[in-house]
Amino acid sequence: MQHLNHHLSKSFAVKKCLAKCCGLCKFCRMTSFSRFLTYSALSCFSLIALSACGQDEGPTHSDSHGAVEGAASQSDTKMQKVKGHKFKWPRSYDYMAENAVLVFSGTTDWRHDSGIAGATGFWTGEADKDGTGIFTTEHPGVFKAENLEKFSVIVFNSVTGPDVLNASQKAAVETFVSNGGGMILHHGSGDSSATENWPWLRDLLGAKFVSHPMAPQLQKAHVVTLAPEHPVMEGLSEGFFHVDEWYTFDGPVKGKVTVLSGLDESTYSPVNTVYGDVSDLRMGPEPSDHPIIWAKCLGETKGTGRVVYSALGHTVESYANAGHQTMLRQAMAWVKQDTDPEGSFCP
Repeated sequence: MQHLNHHLSKSFAVKKCLAKCCGLCKFCRMTSFSRFLTYSALSCFSLIALSACGQDEGPTHSDSHGAVEGAASQSDTKMQKVKGHKFKWPRSYDYMAENAVLVFSGTTDWRHDSGIAGATGFWTGEADKDGTGIFTTEHPGVFKAENLEKFSVIVFNSVTGPDVLNASQKAAVETFVSNGGGMILHHGSGDSSATENWPWLRDLLGAKFVSHPMAPQLQKAHVVTLAPEHPVMEGLSEGFFHVDEWYTFDGPVKGKVTVLSGLDESTYSPVNTVYGDVSDLRMGPEPSDHPIIWAKCLGETKGTGRVVYSALGHTVESYANAGHQTMLRQAMAWVKQDTDPEGSFCP
């Protein structure tokens, strides 16, 4: 009992939690004799109380120089639920250039850590070379109209999960794009999990994810250019070979869309015999049957609100491919309207 007395008297988490969640502030001021009588019951009860309210105040995110520090992937599922989880700009925001790029990698479903790191490294490297502003974060609180005023492009860096953004945050993204902002979506952003409660994003992507190969998972395939005249595909008329995790979708991309690239299914094995109900992932014999990169234009006027989705980008290494890099650079220029300012390539 003396050992228990010492253990509990030193347990600040227990006292704090009991006082906070259970209204037992007076317990902390009891005499030693009173505590002695109640320890046995409280040693059991404290476990229940700690389970109910947690041993800490929940995760906090500190964005510094565009990076989120100390935020474990496992905490992402609680991003909308943690009390007091508020977004705050780091000091570097005051010095960030106008027309910057916002790279968001929030996830509440599958997290593609390797691909997310690859895309973040690529875009920050591009910003360093070009002298442009960039801000990277996992924090959904960034999506407010006033917060987005400094940005010209939002990058969804393998964003997943039906509750990754709340209703007001989704509305802020929609307004940003409809008012002429650009958007690039990487790989996992097209796995359909983020579209479950977001009709706008579902319509924007225009295709539902089915599965990807697992025999093996990463394979080399020919990314065939289908719109060689489009600014995003300039200089890539022959396409490029690339190693990645190849997504299969439920059919052609819906809506007003320009499919920029498709997969030559004869150059890899579109089979998944490991999980799921669908093992044959073929979409058709022609590259045009299997879209893998596409572009759309939204907004009230022609040429505004440009969007590019690329299913490439599962690993860090995928962002080292020269063809992939060229496509991404040109996609950024196009959604920023640095190229094709008249919107001639808007479908």
